[in-house]
Amino acid sequence: MMFPADPENYFHLMRCNYKYLFLLAISFASIIVNAETTGQVNNFLCPQTQVSPNNYSPPESFPIDKQQETRISAQQVENMTGDTTHFKGDAQIDRHQLRLKADYISYQRKTEMLSLSNNVHIDANNASIDADNGWFDMANNKGEFNNTHYQIIKPYFQGKSPTLVVESRQLTRLESSSFSSCPIGNRDWELNTRSLVLDNKSQVGTATNASIWFKGVPLFYTPYLSFPLGDQRRSGFLMPSISNSTRNGTEISVPWYWNIAPNQDMLLTPTNMVKRGLMLDSKYRYLGQNSNGNIDVQYLNKDQQTDTQRHFINIKHHTDIGKHVDFDLNAKDSSDTDYLYDFGGSQESTSLSYLERKANLAYNQGPWKLNLMAQTFETLDDDITLENQPYRQLPQLTLKGSDEFSTSNLGWSLDSEWVDFEHDSDLQTTGQRMDIYPKLSWPLLGNAWFFTPSFGYRYTSYDVMDGSTPLDLDDRTLSTSSLDTGLFFEQYFSKGRYLQTLEPRLFYLKTPYQNQDDLPVFDTGNFDFTFAQLFRENRFNGIDRIGDADQLTLALTSRVLDANNGNELMSLSLGQIHYFKDRRVSLDNTIEETQKSDFITEISGRLDNWSARGTVQYNPEQNRTDKRSVQLHYQGDKHQIFNIGYRFRRDLDVPTQNLEQTDISLVIPVDNRYRLLARRNYSLTESREIESIYGIEYESCCWAIRLISQSLLLQDDPDNTYNRSIKLQLVLKGLGSTDKSATNNLKHAILGYQPDY
Repeated sequence: MMFPADPENYFHLMRCNYKYLFLLAISFASIIVNAETTGQVNNFLCPQTQVSPNNYSPPESFPIDKQQETRISAQQVENMTGDTTHFKGDAQIDRHQLRLKADYISYQRKTEMLSLSNNVHIDANNASIDADNGWFDMANNKGEFNNTHYQIIKPYFQGKSPTLVVESRQLTRLESSSFSSCPIGNRDWELNTRSLVLDNKSQVGTATNASIWFKGVPLFYTPYLSFPLGDQRRSGFLMPSISNSTRNGTEISVPWYWNIAPNQDMLLTPTNMVKRGLMLDSKYRYLGQNSNGNIDVQYLNKDQQTDTQRHFINIKHHTDIGKHVDFDLNAKDSSDTDYLYDFGGSQESTSLSYLERKANLAYNQGPWKLNLMAQTFETLDDDITLENQPYRQLPQLTLKGSDEFSTSNLGWSLDSEWVDFEHDSDLQTTGQRMDIYPKLSWPLLGNAWFFTPSFGYRYTSYDVMDGSTPLDLDDRTLSTSSLDTGLFFEQYFSKGRYLQTLEPRLFYLKTPYQNQDDLPVFDTGNFDFTFAQLFRENRFNGIDRIGDADQLTLALTSRVLDANNGNELMSLSLGQIHYFKDRRVSLDNTIEETQKSDFITEISGRLDNWSARGTVQYNPEQNRTDKRSVQLHYQGDKHQIFNIGYRFRRDLDVPTQNLEQTDISLVIPVDNRYRLLARRNYSLTESREIESIYGIEYESCCWAIRLISQSLLLQDDPDNTYNRSIKLQLVLKGLGSTDKSATNNLKHAILGYQPDY
């Protein structure tokens, strides 16, 4: 197996530029060149008059039977020696996909040797050259040109070399060469080499004394550089990066890419942090015939702040063992609970409470799914006591299946499991749980209605111990019946352009009460109340508690669709559960006596460049909203972005800890080259910022620069301090960028942000 050339776009080697130098070189040998044309020059930033001033025009492609022909024209022809012919004034020689022009061309018929001088211009497929003079051996595909200026048309590159030598059909050498994607006369960046050798046979290019210059300042130098001429990856250094943060100080990273094999590679990034020391970040990828995966390791031998060794490991692996058998491994490990706070760099990473380690072996055959899983967790939050940490499942065995009986549309399903729960605390109950839940359903459907009765029977048994004392628990047997039914109404409006639906729905659920207070709680909690929760058979998200129910859900959904393509333009859903009995099963041995659930409303819509969504959870008993959120998003045609969001969640136990936040982000183009970026996530409850990002971007024809300032609240820090950082990212188009982490953070922070360079 072989990796795609650049499957994840973060192992981007400096190969694109050299590929087109190679295409340019072999054009002299009259070889048909098939250059990539995926990249495009931004003509708004780079007017075409600046891009191609040497009047490139594609050479003619001869018919197959005439591809060996040579066509010659000139204002004046002289035959002075018999073997040599001189062409003067607009002299031109055309061969298949090759055109040579000069004021003066001397042609020796026996040796097929050309001598060109004054205003030499050569057009090949997707490339052109200007030179003062030169010679070319058409018989042996050899040549040499002096004081050359070359161009690749799509994607655009241009460069110069005092001497360009075509040594053979496979080998080309450029002395003191330089090239850039910038317009002629405005070379903001360029790559200079003392010698550049392009070997078509091995698909390898080598350069000596290579240096990257930006605005006249050298950025990077290497005495030797090897690179691929095609889509192959090659080992080598990538562009270094620099950033600064209050927690780690100045950080300088120099990544090195190791192309181990066609199906293996690794990115090694040593990073020197002034306040921490030297960290090595390694990202290893592999792709086999039946397996693939990633192993990411960050290692800091001695943190100067903590005087300890620190590491973080992330492993992802997948294997197709057989036609119906898969194996997956996902595991994370950190040396200490503060690692992600110190080095995570995003709100998502600093808010993690657990790291999961899970191995999963799955068998799928027809309607059956057999799964063997082992799962453990590493707790990162120091405030979580040992007793409250999650159980280990070592292992869990599940068997699930669903299908229809062949003689009717009567459907059946089976959901069963056996799991062994372990815990580090002697105060927690441990042991095995077995659960079997067969179910029958009979869906009846019409054009404007559906009617689905269901019946299931659950059996659960426990073999557990409280410390070292076995517990004698009765088996639990419960039946659950439900009826799900609804109607569909439609009407067209606005002269048939739009279609509106009205979809009332009823869902009745019946589960008898059984005392479950003595049963342990291994992996069960309360669902977050959403519109989907109105139609679940169990109000708990695990099977240690099966909620007693005698209830009816009333819900209504209305949609507005584009009648031409079926796209949903707006959706409004609302519903509520009506309880006919008190709910006696709970996690904290309390009884719920309310006759109605909270009223839930969800709305979403899209119009042109605008989209919006919102949720409201209203408590009729207390006449208050317990949850509300709204998100408005605008994505303009000229990369304008505007997001504004608000969310509120009531803490029913501690009202002073209600969550109430605003989130505003935007991207504003100042003109065609500048863009301002900002994001501010603010806690109204605590009257302080959670995260703020401010930045500015500049983009020219051939390079871009981004300056980003970030302030991130470390919420679990006892002093509630902020990690403040600043990153400078330089992008040399076609060559790479200095720090892609800045782009990745912005993509997560600003909805819709996608830099097109």
